Amino acid sequence: MNVKIGTKIKVLRKRDGVTQEKLADALGVTPQAVSKWESENGYPDLEYLTPIANFFNITLDELFGHDLAEKQRKIDEYCKQVDDLARDWSDPGLRVELMRQALAEFPANEQLLFRLAKALWYQWDKDVRECDGIGGIVNGKYKRDQNKVKAVKGWEEAAKIMEDLLASSVNDEIRYECTELLILLYSSIGEKERAVELADHYPDSKNDLLCTAFELNYEEESDMYSQRLLTDGLNILSHQMPKHAKDSKLKKEVCEKLLDLYGFIFRGDYGFYHVFVSSLYDEYARILLDERTDEAFAALEKAYEHGKAFDECLDEIRRQGEIGYSSPFTYLIKEDSEKVYASKYLPQFLSCVLKDKQDDFYKKLHDDPRYTALVERIEHEVAEEGD
Repeated sequence: MNVKIGTKIKVLRKRDGVTQEKLADALGVTPQAVSKWESENGYPDLEYLTPIANFFNITLDELFGHDLAEKQRKIDEYCKQVDDLARDWSDPGLRVELMRQALAEFPANEQLLFRLAKALWYQWDKDVRECDGIGGIVNGKYKRDQNKVKAVKGWEEAAKIMEDLLASSVNDEIRYECTELLILLYSSIGEKERAVELADHYPDSKNDLLCTAFELNYEEESDMYSQRLLTDGLNILSHQMPKHAKDSKLKKEVCEKLLDLYGFIFRGDYGFYHVFVSSLYDEYARILLDERTDEAFAALEKAYEHGKAFDECLDEIRRQGEIGYSSPFTYLIKEDSEKVYASKYLPQFLSCVLKDKQDDFYKKLHDDPRYTALVERIEHEVAEEGD
């Protein structure tokens, strides 16, 4: 053994900004032991040499002659073994045991820590589901007792590892999966605010993450997120499907069906979603222009009406602070002051759609007195709004 190994440990620790306490915790020894090594008053036992080298991610030749490729091969093999166990729905306890063994050899490796955290979560979730009296029927529906769920041991270690990974990892997949599992965990033990806080980091997935997590304990909120998922999905469809239809006939049919869907879901009470319906009618009018000028103008009028209704919706939110919906598919959704960031739609509709000289679509209508009247009407309303 190199008699200066303690000095080398100290140099590596300083290089990585690691405290004696953190190194000691990773190796399962006391900070006093690390201090003793670094002052050359003692040497690490042979069993600690491999974990020390792996902890600092140095070339293993520097410490005891193994190469980095061999280290990565062994880590990959551990990951494959535990992933195979997970795919086979094996007892999570086996996965926990395997990952503890792997981390004893490769402390602080985030791929192994991530898999240990997942295994611990699944072990805890299994224990919760098998626990007698964990839940019961409340108002005709099954609900878990959050205090009893929280009392089931095992979630604390899983949560700590995942929270640490969220703070340190730059791997997007690891961060997202940790977030997903933590949201499920925190919602199960009654820490709803932390669950929502985590979901806020993924606005595009927030409704999906919280819909499932809140199902057992926050039924009405789960239903609200379900309604958000429904309306968000419809908005995505209305934005993407007309663009990618293979021909004008299919595009026309797609627009008609989407408008029917909006009508079915919102039952006339579109609220903030007037803006999406307006855009869809604009798209529909463009499709109709080739053959049906009268129908195209009728669709354009609808685009205007929904655009105006959207602007009125923004004003109502500013006045009241919040608006809701009456449809059975949207009645739990509330729009509040967060929505007021949106710009008024009619000025954009006027300048970017009706009067855009680069836009060839509506040039066919420029000589139609109805078109002129519509433009003048919107110009008047926009001017009044600005006064």
